[in-house]
Amino acid sequence: MTGLRPRAVNERRIEVDLAVRARDGVRLVGDLFLPERTPAPVVLVRTPYGAAGAWPEAAALAAAGVAAYVQDLRGRQRSGGEFVPGADEGPDGAATVDWAVARPWCDGRVLAAGTGYEAYAAWCAAGHPAVRAVASRQPWPVTGTPPLDDELWWRTDLAGGPAVRPGLYDLALALDPALAADPTGPGLERRWPVPVGPWPPTPSTWKPQARRVVRAIRAAAVPTLHLGSWYCRSAETTLRHALLAADPTTVVGGWASPLTHRLRPECAIEAPAEPDAAELMLSWLATVAAGEKWTDPHRCLVLGGGWEDRDPRPSRRPRYRPVPAAADRTGLRHDPADPFPSLPHSADLAAVAGREDAVRLTADGPLRWHGAARLDVTVRARRPVELVATLVHERADGARVRIGDTTAPLPAGTGRAGLRLPPVAADLPAGDRLHVELTAGRVPRHRAPAEPVGLEFEFGPLRLPQPNAEEHG
Repeated sequence: MTGLRPRAVNERRIEVDLAVRARDGVRLVGDLFLPERTPAPVVLVRTPYGAAGAWPEAAALAAAGVAAYVQDLRGRQRSGGEFVPGADEGPDGAATVDWAVARPWCDGRVLAAGTGYEAYAAWCAAGHPAVRAVASRQPWPVTGTPPLDDELWWRTDLAGGPAVRPGLYDLALALDPALAADPTGPGLERRWPVPVGPWPPTPSTWKPQARRVVRAIRAAAVPTLHLGSWYCRSAETTLRHALLAADPTTVVGGWASPLTHRLRPECAIEAPAEPDAAELMLSWLATVAAGEKWTDPHRCLVLGGGWEDRDPRPSRRPRYRPVPAAADRTGLRHDPADPFPSLPHSADLAAVAGREDAVRLTADGPLRWHGAARLDVTVRARRPVELVATLVHERADGARVRIGDTTAPLPAGTGRAGLRLPPVAADLPAGDRLHVELTAGRVPRHRAPAEPVGLEFEFGPLRLPQPNAEEHG
C-alpha cells in the first residue's frame, strides 16, 4: 500500500533501455519516466510505433506525479522476437505488468493506455489484477472489413517488420500507380516492397482480436476512457466499447492521429484544434491515478456546432425522423478504366463532385441528428457489386468532407440494401448540406468491379436519429 511505504526522491528521472523478460525469454525493451517522488502509479504504453514517439506524453505524466513506462512491442524497434499483429499482447502484457508492480517505484497500480494498436495491447493487459484503469483512443481493430487503403498503409508504414517506415506506402504507389487502381490484384504481393500478410482483408481478418477486446471490456470493473473521432472509422468501435464498459468516460471529437490516419498537408476538415486529444488522455490518466473524478466538459463534438457537455454515445433506442432528400440521378455506370476515386482522408471531395459515376442523395440544412442515419435502397445490376455509401458534409463555402462510409454487397439482378451510415453528432446550419454518395466501389479505399456495370436505384426515405436526453448514466 502506498501509505505504508516511504516515498523516495528520485535523482534520475528517466531510465532508458529497461528490459522485461517475456515468459518465453524474449527481451521487451522500454523507457521509464519517473515522478519526483515514488512509489507512484505507473501508466503502461506498449507500442509497435517506437517508444520515442510517446516520450513527450510520458514526461508530462511524470511531471504530474505519475510514472510512465513506454515499451516497444515484441519484434519492434529494440525488442526481440517477431511482431505478429494480435498474437502476443496477452502474455507479454501480463509479464510487463508483473515486472512493473515488483519495482520499488511502483505503488502496485498500473494504468494501461494507448492509441490504435496500442489500445489493443492495453486491453490485452486489462485482466491483470494490478491494472486499475484503461485509456483507449481510436482503437484497433475496427468493426467490419478494413478499408483497403487504410489497411495497406498501416501494414506498410506502421506495422510491418521491426520498425516504422513513414511514407513508404505513398512512395510505392507513386512509382507504380497501377497498384492503386486494384490493390487486391494478383500482382500486389510480387510488386509491393514489404510483406503484408494475408491479403486482401475480409470481415474475419481481425475478428478474433476484436472479440478479445470485447471480452476484456466486459470483464473490466475499472474506470475506462474511450476517446474517439467522428472522422475516424473507429468511431463506431469506440462507441460500442463505451456501451459495454462498466465505468466509462466517453469523449468523441474530430481529431486525426498519425497512428490511425495517413495525414496530408491539405485538410478540408474544420474541427476545433482544442482540446488536444493527447492532452485529454493525459489529464484523464493523471486524474484517475490521483483517485479523483474527471470533469472536463469537452465530451461530444457536434459537427457544424461545437463542443457540448453531453454523452456522445447515441441512444440505444433512437427515434428516427425522415427528412426530405433528393437524388441528382437514378442510375450510374461504372467504367473500370476510370473508377470513382476515394481521395485521401480529410481531402475536399468537391474535386470529384461533378462525376457522373455516382448518385448523390442530398438533404439541405438545417439538420440535427445523433447516431447512425439509415437509408433503404433497391438496386438493379447485371452483375454482383459492392455498393459504397459515403456520408459527406458540404459546408456553405462549398467544401465537401467525408464523414465516413459503409458498404453493402449486392447480387446480380434486383437487390435491397438497408444502409446503416457512420455514426455522428451533427447540427448542420442552413446553407450546409448532407450528401449520401453511392458508388460502385471507391478506389483504392474499396474495390471496384473489374467489368463495366450499370446500377439503377430506387430510394426509401433518409432517416436521421434524433438527439435524446442522456440515457446511459
